Amino acid sequence: MQERLVIPLLLFLVLPVAPLWAQEEAQRTLVFRGESIRGEVWANIGLTVQRLEEDYIPMVVMIVNHDREPVLIDRDALRLIGPDGERYPMPTLKELRKNYRKIGLDGRAVSGAGIPYEVWQQNRRLLESNFFPNTLTDRRAIVVDEITLPSGYALIDLVYFARPKGLEKGASFILEVQGLGWSGPVRVGIVLN
Repeated sequence: MQERLVIPLLLFLVLPVAPLWAQEEAQRTLVFRGESIRGEVWANIGLTVQRLEEDYIPMVVMIVNHDREPVLIDRDALRLIGPDGERYPMPTLKELRKNYRKIGLDGRAVSGAGIPYEVWQQNRRLLESNFFPNTLTDRRAIVVDEITLPSGYALIDLVYFARPKGLEKGASFILEVQGLGWSGPVRVGIVLN
C-alpha cells in the first residue's frame, strides 16, 4: 500500500516543476519573426544579448522575398528602431572596423546562422550576402552588400547596428527591412529578456 502512494506522490511533486521550467525557457526568446505579404524577416539576438555593453550590436538576420517581383536588399534596407523611436541604420564596414574589435569573435560564435532548422528546410534557395566580412578569418572577404532576391529566395547574414539608446534587458526595439521593390517595410518586434 505504501508503494502505491509513493509513485503518485513523486509524480505530483515533479509535475509542477515542468511548467515553471517551460515558462523560464519561454522568457529566453532569442529568435523573432516578422512577416507580411511582401516578405519574411527572422532575427536571432543570441549574440546581441552578449554584446549589450558594446557600441555596436551584432544580429543574425534572414530575409525572405515572398513578393512576385525581385527585391533589392542593400545596406540602406535594414535599420533598427530603438526603444526611444530613433532609427539606426547599419554602419559602413569602415566605421564598424574602426570602432568595433569583435567581428572575428562574433563570426566564430555564430553557427548555423542562428535560424531554426525548419526555416532552412523551407528556404533552400539562399543567395550570398556579406555585409561585414572578417578579413582575418573569412575565406571570402569580399563585401556583398547589394543583393537582388527573386521571389522565393532568401539571404542570411550577420549584421551590425550602433547600439540604440536605452537598449538593455527588458527593452523592446524593432528591426525594420524596407527592400527596394516592396511597397512597405517588414518589421520584427524584439524584446530583450
